[in-house]
Amino acid sequence: MSEINTPEMKRLIIILITMFYFSTTGAQNKQEVIASSGGFKVNGGISISWTLGETIIPASKNGNLVLIPGFQEMMMITKVEENIDVQVHIKVFPNPAGEILNIQFDALVEDEIDLTIVDFEGVLVKKDIIETAITEKQVDLKNLPPGIYFLRLTKGRLVNVYKVVKL
Repeated sequence: MSEINTPEMKRLIIILITMFYFSTTGAQNKQEVIASSGGFKVNGGISISWTLGETIIPASKNGNLVLIPGFQEMMMITKVEENIDVQVHIKVFPNPAGEILNIQFDALVEDEIDLTIVDFEGVLVKKDIIETAITEKQVDLKNLPPGIYFLRLTKGRLVNVYKVVKL
């Protein structure tokens, strides 16, 4: 049985530890943050730093599905009919939301749009209709507990789904 205290064994252990250290630290990516606020406080030997924002994550695309990170990300757009020439841009704000969520269209709504909100487990928590000839709809969220929800807007066979955070 060989001794652990031999110079060759010590050298091997040091090489393995060094390789492990550089392989784990080299794999760490520096994350950049888009922040609207932040701070640093020291009190009695305890320090705390905080950032109000989110990490920058590149957008990803797979065919017709584009995922753009952020609180106002559009989770999924499914375009089934190819004969739709005019695309209406939809803005959902504020997100995170308090008691009211606003849905704003850049043009008048021509046909009724079904509005549904489901919770993170997929349970339907609210159902409404967006009437024609309007450009903005306010959705009352007062009765919903804080959490993550998915707002689904359905017009015929076209569906937009938005991730909404309720505070």
